Amino acid sequence: MKNLFYLVLLTGYIVSGIGCTGNTVKDSVGRMRIINASYTSGGANIDVDYKTVYATLTEYLNYSLYRDYIAGKHKLQIKNSVGTIIIDTAVTIEQDQSHTVVIYDSMNTILCKIFKEDYLTPKGSACKIRFLHLSNDAPKVHVFKDNDMNPTFDTYSNGMYSNYLAYTNGYTYFTIKDASTNAVIYTQQPFQTQPGYFYTMYLKGNVASTGIDSLGLFVISNNGEY
Repeated sequence: MKNLFYLVLLTGYIVSGIGCTGNTVKDSVGRMRIINASYTSGGANIDVDYKTVYATLTEYLNYSLYRDYIAGKHKLQIKNSVGTIIIDTAVTIEQDQSHTVVIYDSMNTILCKIFKEDYLTPKGSACKIRFLHLSNDAPKVHVFKDNDMNPTFDTYSNGMYSNYLAYTNGYTYFTIKDASTNAVIYTQQPFQTQPGYFYTMYLKGNVASTGIDSLGLFVISNNGEY
């Protein structure tokens, strides 16, 4: 009878343990990064739920690595190089999704865009490229790939961005034309794409500048992992 009592007690512990293991709560997470296309900011950082995320600033023409966050709505504050809050908003992190916060200048005012990435790997030797118009004072533009007669990205103004488009891997370049006059305002140096990569290409800078904030195309390559 005594042995039977201990057997029942042991069985209870095992069943209890299995029940607890089966009910273990696993956090649902997504991830987010920041791209700094704002020359005016002098460098930026983000606070999520009032906690500073990165140990160092994300400087102009740089981007951070992704960080994981519990899925759901979060308070988001973007601060400039001296710690002043320049954007005060909220972001909804979706489970198993990647999100990007972009800060950029619009006629010397700092703005932001928040969007969800679509890292669906291109097939075969293809890559994917998308375009964002983040220049402070450039007009509406057409963006032409290589020697194409028709624009790949048609009539984009400040703050507009495209989805990823698939292209065959290899050397390529883009030409920026004023959408109103069709005059060439920037021609990119050819660069080589890699199969399976995602390229975020954005128009940056100021039309009349010759410094680091001059008009140009900045390209971020990503294999979907960082």
